[in-house]
Amino acid sequence: MPLPQYARLSLWLLFGALFLALCIQRQPIHITEGRYEGAGHFIIHTPAATYYYDKAGGGLSRLIDPAGNDWIAFKRVPWNEYPASAASAFRGLPNFVFGSDDSGAGHPGHEMCESKLVDDRTIRTTSKSGKWQWEWTFFEDYAKVEVLKTDPEQPYWFLYEGTPGGAFDPSRQFYGTSAGGPHRDQLDYYAGNKAFENWQWAYFGHEAVERVLFVVQEEADELSDTFSYLGNTEAGISSPDGMVVFGFGRADGAKPLLRKAHTFYLGFVEYGGKMGKVHRKVDQRVRKLKE
Repeated sequence: MPLPQYARLSLWLLFGALFLALCIQRQPIHITEGRYEGAGHFIIHTPAATYYYDKAGGGLSRLIDPAGNDWIAFKRVPWNEYPASAASAFRGLPNFVFGSDDSGAGHPGHEMCESKLVDDRTIRTTSKSGKWQWEWTFFEDYAKVEVLKTDPEQPYWFLYEGTPGGAFDPSRQFYGTSAGGPHRDQLDYYAGNKAFENWQWAYFGHEAVERVLFVVQEEADELSDTFSYLGNTEAGISSPDGMVVFGFGRADGAKPLLRKAHTFYLGFVEYGGKMGKVHRKVDQRVRKLKE
């Protein structure tokens, strides 16, 4: 007996939905929507990483590698407690604006922005004040963020505050920069131990994870950049949790320095456990990005 018309229509709709889902899964880059830590997010799926982008915050709250390690791991609680929030709300990327009426724009957990999809791989974010705007574009193995509009009265920075390899573990972590590396200096931010220099790119890793996260500032400048580890207690780097503190355009005293529009890149580089090759591999990746 032939199916009723409504049943045939339901089957066609079901097949159509399944076909669409399969098409989305086969796309190397696709963006869905969801929630994390109580906030609406764009979730960007790529072969190399899954990015969680806080729509109202205007920044990344999670950065998950193919092994499931979260290299940011933002959490809402505790909120704005020093140093306790190094295990939670201080984390994020790029955490652009600090120290003005727009403070928090670019930082997950804050509600200073509005974000929308421009196309199937691009997100544009504008601060609610209208003074700031940036655009993220996602590729198969890296992401690019272009600052399109800045407040001429307010400097900003580009920060990575998170957990290399998915953990706070300074004794097994390392970093490198355009000036050299990898380095295993266990710098203690809480104790006032911070590296300040001028870098064009940097990377961060954990010896148990055979990949590093790199960040790049496209246009060279002569401003101070910084690196250290901030634990979530007065024990400093011996704390049970915490984060890396890295900043392009960050001076001592948590002072932002960037003023004009810039473009930044980030992504993972696989090094297969061969530590002696990690710096050269990142250098090659950065040079390729800038070609």
